[in-house]
Amino acid sequence: MSEGVRYGLLVRTALEVLRDSGGRMHGKEVLDEVAKRIDLSEAEMRPHKSGVPAWVVGIRFKTGDAATAGLMVKRDNYWWITPPGRTALEVFGEQTEKLYTYIGTHCRDIYRRRKEARRKYETRLNTIASVLELVPGGSWTSYEDIADLLEGTADEIAYLLAETFVENSHRVLQADGQVPPAMHQHFKYRGGDVRGQLIEEGIEFEGRHANPEQRITVDFLRERLAEAEAVTPEVAARRAWLVRGSNVDGVDLVPEWLAHEWVSLAASQLPELDEEIEPQRLQQIVEEEYRHKSYSVREKLLGYFNAFLRKMRPGDYLMTMHRGAVYLGQIDGPAYFVESPDRRSNLRRPARWLNVGSPRDLTDLNGPLPTLTQSQDDLIDLTDALDALERLYAELMPEQPVVEPVPEARLAEVAARTAADLLTDFDWLTDLRDLLAERRQVILYGPPGTGKTYLAQNFATRLTEPHAVKLIQFHPSYTYEDFFEGFRPESGDDGTLRFKLTSGPLRQLADDAREHPSTAYILIIDEINRGNLAKIFGELYFLLEYRDQRIRLQYSAEDFTLPANLYLIGTMNTADRSIALVDAAMRRRFAFVELHPAKAPVSGLLRRWLEREGFTSDAPELLDALNGRLADADYAIGPSYLMRESVHAKPAGLDRVWRHDILPLLVEHHYADDIDVEQQYGLDVLRQSLPHQS
Repeated sequence: MSEGVRYGLLVRTALEVLRDSGGRMHGKEVLDEVAKRIDLSEAEMRPHKSGVPAWVVGIRFKTGDAATAGLMVKRDNYWWITPPGRTALEVFGEQTEKLYTYIGTHCRDIYRRRKEARRKYETRLNTIASVLELVPGGSWTSYEDIADLLEGTADEIAYLLAETFVENSHRVLQADGQVPPAMHQHFKYRGGDVRGQLIEEGIEFEGRHANPEQRITVDFLRERLAEAEAVTPEVAARRAWLVRGSNVDGVDLVPEWLAHEWVSLAASQLPELDEEIEPQRLQQIVEEEYRHKSYSVREKLLGYFNAFLRKMRPGDYLMTMHRGAVYLGQIDGPAYFVESPDRRSNLRRPARWLNVGSPRDLTDLNGPLPTLTQSQDDLIDLTDALDALERLYAELMPEQPVVEPVPEARLAEVAARTAADLLTDFDWLTDLRDLLAERRQVILYGPPGTGKTYLAQNFATRLTEPHAVKLIQFHPSYTYEDFFEGFRPESGDDGTLRFKLTSGPLRQLADDAREHPSTAYILIIDEINRGNLAKIFGELYFLLEYRDQRIRLQYSAEDFTLPANLYLIGTMNTADRSIALVDAAMRRRFAFVELHPAKAPVSGLLRRWLEREGFTSDAPELLDALNGRLADADYAIGPSYLMRESVHAKPAGLDRVWRHDILPLLVEHHYADDIDVEQQYGLDVLRQSLPHQS
């Protein structure tokens, strides 16, 4: 996006145009009317890199956020305002920035909730599809009914169905029979006449409320699902597992697995259990029967048993490794218990091994598989590598469709327009892009005012999709729990306080990157040296250097890896002496790129900016003279302080920024020195020292 574009004003005006029209308008008509109502600035009229005026790109993009927030609808090139949009205009009135902030905050919250719902119910989408097959035309159900069935919340189901298309989801209404708001509708239905479609199907409405007698309730759904055995292993989403058997208490069980077509866990202390056992009950049994083991061993065993008994399903992919060979199969039935003579294989599942005579080599594993299989756990969930596994299984199962590899995420190449917009040398930006692509972690460092944060933000959005860029700032009280994950207090429905494991920005972005492997995600850490880095990164230090390895997390106690399509850009102010906290380990993990007023690309930046903006000023010469008098290069003053229109458009602008921004920095720098800062660095003094003034 271009700088200087008044996004808030554009969005508010678009909403006002739609409100005043009273109906649907073609998007082009909206733009034409907005252009009549706003005195567009030169920056807004300047062509975007696509050749379209910057304000047009901005309004099309930002009204998309307003549509996501439910304030308007954009469908088939037509736009119209919603009742919440009208309410927002009434509430915020002329408070443009507050309206714009509300839209942005609301939009981000909606995206977050949709993704959380998708992650939570990913493995139950087939169940939801089966549920909605039981809702024929002329009937409806509610978010509450489906949530009751799945032991979730109505909000979660609403956000899930807005994120993921499921057939018949237009028949899911609010509990009172009202059609959901736009933000809870999938794009296929959003903006359409859902109420009209339901009426055509036979639903009766009284005002806005559907006939409650036509509602299919949770009791009916539960009964029908039980009758149809819809919630069975066959309809659950397929998962994949690695089970190790080459060294079970010193014995190699894999040949027996392959010969007799089963897979097992020792479970020597477990009584015979049902697959439907509740997690809490299973935990009690493990705690009791394995009390002679350490708590960490009990925790690991509980994870194994829970996966083997409750999560595995017939049809799931199965892998084991034996003497460098990889064997692939499928789970072929429910778990069962036997009294094995050596008590090394008491808990079993039937398995159909597919390549006993022609095992694959370890080198055949690709995608995330090599990293996932490095864990030494006895049972590993390989579902994150499902695409890679399906390509292996396609050769063994002719009916299995061949899955095309997901395109590898790549940082976009630097465009000439990007260099022009950033007033930076094209080759320098290309080198920075290549360095980030190669190392994945880069720190921009330099004195204040050299544009480190500005460059990081604007360059990152040119390298990938804008939604895939997140900025955070470190500070002395920032912790691992803030950055990655930790337990946070929350109020329960009964008013009690409880602690919930909550993800931080790095975990959220890493999870998003793993879900969308063809998109590059970039986390910008501003003022990275102001935090206690060893405390903030914790065990993640290791992953910064070894991206293809996994490490056990301290809170969620699971193996974790940083996805290859996640990149980090840090900014570091060299005038801040907390830079000393950046130890050798951190320096080894990041590539460092200097931004200094005396060196490219910062040198000459102020002159280039003045020329582009059409200002004439001696500010570049004065800044050079100032930095020439500073003995410490880390305290040089960057040009960003002077790259504001107000500095040069008003007669006293330069004097004001010099007195209130630059000189106070130098007073702090010379705090212990016997130096008159005004006499040494004052504007008049520096002007007298310039060649044309002498």
